[in-house]
Amino acid sequence: MNIKQLEAFLQVARHKNFTKAAVHLMMSQPAVSFQIKSLEEDLQINLFERSEKKVALTEAGRLLYPVAMQMVRQYHKIRASLDDLRNLKTGHLQLGACPAAGEILLPRLIGAFREQYPGVKISLQVGGSSQVNRWLKERDVVMGILSIPVQIDGVEGQPWLRDHLAFIAPTWHPWNGAEVKPNDLLRESLVIRETGSGSRQVAEQQFLELNLSLEQFAGILELGSNQSIINAVRAGLGIGLVSSWTVRDDIARNNIGVFTVPGLTFEYNLYLAWNQPGAEGLAVSTFRRFLLNHEITGRLLDDIS
Repeated sequence: MNIKQLEAFLQVARHKNFTKAAVHLMMSQPAVSFQIKSLEEDLQINLFERSEKKVALTEAGRLLYPVAMQMVRQYHKIRASLDDLRNLKTGHLQLGACPAAGEILLPRLIGAFREQYPGVKISLQVGGSSQVNRWLKERDVVMGILSIPVQIDGVEGQPWLRDHLAFIAPTWHPWNGAEVKPNDLLRESLVIRETGSGSRQVAEQQFLELNLSLEQFAGILELGSNQSIINAVRAGLGIGLVSSWTVRDDIARNNIGVFTVPGLTFEYNLYLAWNQPGAEGLAVSTFRRFLLNHEITGRLLDDIS
């Protein structure tokens, strides 16, 4: 049983005539007769009583009619929904992102994407890179942005944007605007992201290259977001390391100080990762291409303070 058979059945039942049904369906009368015959053979029962003067539904035909109508309507509804999705008039993107991307970059990019595709619903969860990695693995999100490479079966990834960690200090601190020797850092308490976060891994790796470790600092305060680190540093709890994207606005407004350390650049990639490589939905592939168009993303992100 297929849709063509059911559509032919419905039109013959409505018009009580094979020829009129054929005109409505823009088919030949023999083609309509073939569809009805095939349907009756599939169901192994007669659906019409035929005579020279009229065509009438049998009892089986009357039972099938409302069911067939519902099936055909549902089929066309599904086709319309798929056509909308094919043209990206609808869809749902579940995204997961590390704080630098989720709190600063994506809101602006999602806004621009929604201007082009207003029918696409987007849900965004923000968490550490290890948490985004877990969301991808458990299929809670269809795309993630992380500060560490992804190594999960069934998930593909590639570098997206470059970022670096910035050293910050209270505006009143003597290091504000200065160049500080690496060993002098150890006199201060360091406010940094929690163990397992991408930025924490970047920091630990570069400190190690200069024979420094976090245990050598006067104190360590671990916090779960970039904004909490910025707030703690402003309160005088130590110097901090945060994504350069997240602190630009505070630096521009002179709410926080910044300093540099020769030999420590803390550069790293933000990575895009997505499920079902080669078979992802249209909304996912379109949003991925949108993010990877660096002409668009560069223009949208250039004016972030």
